[in-house]
Amino acid sequence: MFGYVKADLNKLSEENAADYRAVYCTLCRSLKTHYGFTARYLLNYDITFLALLKLSMTDGQQETCEHYCPYRAKKCLMLGSAQDVFFECASILIVLTYEKLLDNVRDEKFIKKWFYAFLARLFRAKYRKAKAHYPDISDKIRQNMILQEDYEANFVGIDKAAHPSADALGYLFAHGSDNQQLYRFGYYLGRWIYFADAADDLPKDAKSGSFNPFKNGYDTQRIQEVLNLSIGEAAQAFTSLPILHYTGILQNIIYEGSFAVQQNILKGDSK
Repeated sequence: MFGYVKADLNKLSEENAADYRAVYCTLCRSLKTHYGFTARYLLNYDITFLALLKLSMTDGQQETCEHYCPYRAKKCLMLGSAQDVFFECASILIVLTYEKLLDNVRDEKFIKKWFYAFLARLFRAKYRKAKAHYPDISDKIRQNMILQEDYEANFVGIDKAAHPSADALGYLFAHGSDNQQLYRFGYYLGRWIYFADAADDLPKDAKSGSFNPFKNGYDTQRIQEVLNLSIGEAAQAFTSLPILHYTGILQNIIYEGSFAVQQNILKGDSK
């Protein structure tokens, strides 16, 4: 997850923006509570979206309360209910981070390799705790990362290259549910994230010679078509979900936030 799945804050109402911040801040607090101080620095918008999505289909009123945040030096609105959702999302983020660190250790050389190995060692205990609570999630993420590495090493086509990331996100979205549309929604959003990241990294990968699904024959228009197709399929699956809360925020992220992120990437303004 790369932080691409985020709201267009300029188009959120004040109420929705406050709810969005409350979920973000509660997830930050959950990371600190369960995985320690340093885990808070891993927080990104993608995992916040996952928490929003899971909360949106939870029965009952979302209770809020104020907590003092030492980082912002003021009181922040946070959710007092559904803490199991936040713990699950915090654990997923820990697993994803650890697996990404191991991936970097395999890919990088010299100083960077040792640096990522050092970070992985620091996060090993956190990872073991997260895996102990969600072994199926940990196994699924690792299997797909290994498959991703194999596909990219063999320079497969774009659809096959995107599958491991898409399948992993589909699994995470549908975890704990038998709703097939949740998997479909996660799958196509995962494809979009994979392609958005590939488009973002295209100049760097073209220079370094690293694998990128868009390196051969994909101009800006074709890349945009691939991105539009993936987010369009995700949006179609989203309309079938039993959303009870946060409808406005989720719609903003899917329909407006994704478009803004996509346009910035295509214009080279994302970094």
